[in-house]
Amino acid sequence: MEASDLATPSNLLRRLTIPVGLGVATLVVLAWYVTWTSSDFANALMAPAAFGSTDLALFFALIVVMMVAMMLPSALPMAVAYHGLTRLENGQPSKPADVVGTVAFVVPYFVVWGSFGFVALLGLMGLGLVGSMLVGPGLLISAAALLAAGVWQVTRAKEICLSHCTSPMGFVLQHWRSGRIGAMRMGFRHSLYCIGCCWLFMLVLFISGSMSLLWMGGISVAIFAEKLGVRTVLFSRAIGVILLGL
Repeated sequence: MEASDLATPSNLLRRLTIPVGLGVATLVVLAWYVTWTSSDFANALMAPAAFGSTDLALFFALIVVMMVAMMLPSALPMAVAYHGLTRLENGQPSKPADVVGTVAFVVPYFVVWGSFGFVALLGLMGLGLVGSMLVGPGLLISAAALLAAGVWQVTRAKEICLSHCTSPMGFVLQHWRSGRIGAMRMGFRHSLYCIGCCWLFMLVLFISGSMSLLWMGGISVAIFAEKLGVRTVLFSRAIGVILLGL
């Protein structure tokens, strides 16, 4: 990198953000498109009479795509932070960024998010707590889930998880592991914090009908805004009040 670039942080940030941002944007657009075009099919799979073991692999793939569409935008700052630090040598950005390492950092998010969504949704389906399945006692349980989601927003545990998501550079520096295996370990660890922030959001989504694009869009915006780091605690608590009001 030229010396003039090192003297202008905005140039360096732009060089780091543009390629990672384009990659993330491409994945997100594709994920939303697939989610939109397959929403009727996904809802059909969730019908108890139609869902069989042979559909599990396809169902898992659809859940992964849905989770990527919703949550990957909020992981962009973390991916940029990691991508930038792979350029450092002796404290100076003097080598090309490790693109493969950045991919290795991001892949665990897909696995963890998809696995959580898959297991959670199957569990809720088994209990009859998804969308149109809600009848009788199921309505009370779904109301309890909304209540729990609202309460979780104002807990200390939620704040701890969120603190790891709103300070990307701080997380990467604190948990840095060298190499691509290290990148995967870091991505896996951070994806767990992401789940800690958003797991009850996901349950609310699934209970509402899972593939409802309106709910998906609203929760995706809430997750992204929550991780911007601007008055985060106040924003999270406001979301909690809204959920309690539902």
